[in-house]
Amino acid sequence: MTANPAAQTTVPVDLAVVGLHFGRKMLDELRAADGLIRVAGVCDLDQDLAAGTAARFATHQYPDLPAVLADPNIQAVALFTGPVGRAGLIRQAIRAGKHVMTTKPFELDPAAAHDVLTEARRRGLVVWLNSPSPRLPADLAQIQQWCGELDLGRPVGAQAAIWASYQETADGSWLDDPERCPVAPICRLGIYLINDLIRLFGPARQVQVMQRRLRTGRPTPDNAHLTVGFDGGVIAGVYSSFCVDDGRPYRDRATLTYERGTVTRTRDESGTVTLELARGGHPVLRQTVIDAENGAYHCDEFVKAVHGGHPGAGPRHVEDIVAGVSVLAAMGRAAGSGRIEDVPAVGV
Repeated sequence: MTANPAAQTTVPVDLAVVGLHFGRKMLDELRAADGLIRVAGVCDLDQDLAAGTAARFATHQYPDLPAVLADPNIQAVALFTGPVGRAGLIRQAIRAGKHVMTTKPFELDPAAAHDVLTEARRRGLVVWLNSPSPRLPADLAQIQQWCGELDLGRPVGAQAAIWASYQETADGSWLDDPERCPVAPICRLGIYLINDLIRLFGPARQVQVMQRRLRTGRPTPDNAHLTVGFDGGVIAGVYSSFCVDDGRPYRDRATLTYERGTVTRTRDESGTVTLELARGGHPVLRQTVIDAENGAYHCDEFVKAVHGGHPGAGPRHVEDIVAGVSVLAAMGRAAGSGRIEDVPAVGV
């Protein structure tokens, strides 16, 4: 196996993982980042979980977040707590001079998300997450290129879906709380699709929700559909479920309709994306296969951004993150009201 050239020239970033309910699943990926990241410690409110994880991965156990932030050897925090209140934890980290890696959904409070991301950028610190990714994924870039090259016209709508089969039971975590995890299948899985649609169509303006609980042991719904209205009359549907066991978990499909063409995106179980374009009587005028990037953490680019002292993201990354959070916030209101809810613009 050929060594990663970046690993030979880049000093590893010393990082602590905070929040082990999901964070312990990320430890193998972080430790496998070709020597670019050194997991220097772990931290969780569940001290037994933290102790067991620290022993398994032969790393240090911190008693709490202040202890992590007080350690001058820690350069970055991988924050894998629940989304509610995460902006406040990130603010503590960046004010301690730490870079942050985190996950989707970023937050549920759009104003808090905007404020902490703006502060991090002002301080020259990296806040890195997997969706929306810091740079435009190759599949979305290809779709945008086709729109321009082939004059597909204005976007009209989209239908997108993602599912898996979960046999979960209630555990008292944020995943059981409809306030902290609104419309759970959309909040946990459909957010990937929401973030992609925002990058293609711009910020959302209205949302409407239908949700049901069919079989999982959690009290939150496990089968849901979200309708999203964008500027210019674009209407998109996002379906997500934890109840489908077809042997193809996380395989997602999106059909994007334009005035003069249709783009179909299919992601298989390995993450490979196939794009097909129909236009002018040609069922498949263009087709391309792309290695997936959506949902990846891109640890190598994170490390480069940390060492480079810059966010490592495009100019609209903050706006894209906040736009997705705004949809989730409006979705939570729609789930409670049963009505169409507006998505206010934040930080514009």
